[in-house]
Amino acid sequence: MKRNKVKVEVFVPLGSCVCNFAPLMEKVGRVTSKFKDLVEVQMRSTKSSEAAKYGVQDMCVVIDGKINLSLDFEEKELEDAILKVVKHPNRHSPLDT
Repeated sequence: MKRNKVKVEVFVPLGSCVCNFAPLMEKVGRVTSKFKDLVEVQMRSTKSSEAAKYGVQDMCVVIDGKINLSLDFEEKELEDAILKVVKHPNRHSPLDT
């Protein structure tokens, strides 16, 4: 049985200089590269409908529609959040439509 990938959404101000969010993307990349077969990473605008749905106003990372990590998260926090979702494959996000 094929498992759904963990959705990692990175919310950034897409209209601004990439230098504003490059460190965040690098941090997410370092962590998610360890789980490349288990995660799907998507960049989203902080002004997108998804951001509004999650109540996102600043740069952050949302894992599987449930776990919201602020900009200053530690890499271990992201690893732990991904592993938590992987260990519970029958999860259902309350934000899924």
